[in-house]
Amino acid sequence: MQAFLLALPLLLLAGARDPACGGDLPAAPKPEVKASAPVPVLQHLAIVGASVSAGIGLDPTANPFAGEKSKLQLAQIVDASITGPHEVPHNGADFNFFSSPEAIAKRSAADAKAAKPTALVAIDFLFWMGYGPGGDEKREERVATGLKLLEAFTCPVLVGDLPDFRGAGTNPMYLPKESIPSAEALARINKRIYEWSKDRKNVVIVPMAEMLRKLIADEPFTVAGTTFEKGSKPRLLQADNLHTTLEGTCALWALAVEAWRKTDATMPADALLVDIPALVEKAQQPAAGATSGKVKAKKAKPAAKKEKAGAGAGG
Repeated sequence: MQAFLLALPLLLLAGARDPACGGDLPAAPKPEVKASAPVPVLQHLAIVGASVSAGIGLDPTANPFAGEKSKLQLAQIVDASITGPHEVPHNGADFNFFSSPEAIAKRSAADAKAAKPTALVAIDFLFWMGYGPGGDEKREERVATGLKLLEAFTCPVLVGDLPDFRGAGTNPMYLPKESIPSAEALARINKRIYEWSKDRKNVVIVPMAEMLRKLIADEPFTVAGTTFEKGSKPRLLQADNLHTTLEGTCALWALAVEAWRKTDATMPADALLVDIPALVEKAQQPAAGATSGKVKAKKAKPAAKKEKAGAGAGG
């Protein structure tokens, strides 16, 4: 009897581990988390644009005036948002766009074209064509040049309209008063952009002007299911009242995706992450998103003068 009692704990322990005795089953293996299936149009995106695309202010370790590139740019956000296998996006964003709008627009468009992208992200590509040096007539001519450059792309082209920064309290170091078009010229430019897009099925207009209008006025608005209430301006716009924060840039990309999906019913619902808080977190992770391919970053040219640094939410 005593021997049985001594052996009882061992028998109970064995029974607890034996399914036949009613014990716990072995732990089931964790289900494998699979990425979404590859989406052809998302295989190799290209980004062209100015300082918002170049991530100005998003990387406190980078000094753009010394030619140092931000480690966190729109390209990283786009990369992080694609859920399936894809190549590293081509990054042609250029902080110095303001210094020579036409020349940089032509060069960056040519480089992007050579990369053979499956889609082109040009959210702030036209900003310094419509803003910047010269009178309104010159600005409208530059926008026409920019639109002509975009016509060379047959893939989907996501291009932003021009926001209105008149009276927005922007830092004049980044956006001098003489660089801002008149209300009439800005209206003509945006009308031209929308009319130009009508007969081009591959063009998606990103309604950045309306989002920035609400943001500057500190009005509530919703982007891709995320609502920003009144008082959200400091979260989305930097202190210069011109450049978006990381969350603001993620919101711009979510706005672009939202507009894109309205024109492409074949885009799988889970192909792009547009939950803005989740995207903010994922974009900051190393090597977020891409699974194959490498693109070498080009060394930025130093800005000519700090007093004439370049643009904001759209530039």
